[in-house]
Amino acid sequence: MVYEVHVKGFTATHPAVPEPLRGTYAGLAHDAALAHLVALGVTTVELLPVHHNVPEAFLPARGLTNYWGYNTIGYFAPHAAYSAAVRAGQPGGQVAEFRAMVDALHAAGLEVVLDVVFNHTAEGDHLGPTLCFRGIDNAAYYRLDPADPPATSTPPGAATPSTPPTRSHCR
Repeated sequence: MVYEVHVKGFTATHPAVPEPLRGTYAGLAHDAALAHLVALGVTTVELLPVHHNVPEAFLPARGLTNYWGYNTIGYFAPHAAYSAAVRAGQPGGQVAEFRAMVDALHAAGLEVVLDVVFNHTAEGDHLGPTLCFRGIDNAAYYRLDPADPPATSTPPGAATPSTPPTRSHCR
């Protein structure tokens, strides 16, 4: 049986997961969390987005955050906020903690599947952020608004770059 789980949400309120591990990869690797999954008859754990992500720009201004993590900035980087090691002051500790979680899930007889949504990236609008997911040819991936100014300003007397407009809309 496949069980879809949000690392933070699943472990945040589990009464048998120690408080410092709640909401973390280490919390999901804890014996209590593993025993719960096995007792349910789970054979495969599908992890909702665990990739490093940022909230959309309008969310913090409203006191909100992107809880689910569908605003990826790094598909090969575990989200640092889900790490007990990072919370304890170990920058980069999420990598080893994520690996240890996967090892613990496998040791419990559980397969691990990652929920990856390639069209839910942190690509912004003309206000940013702009990342590398657009590909080499921005115009091939997006409808550009010709009314927008170029992405860069040109110093007086310099050649005008052939920069596409900055505002883009997904096709």
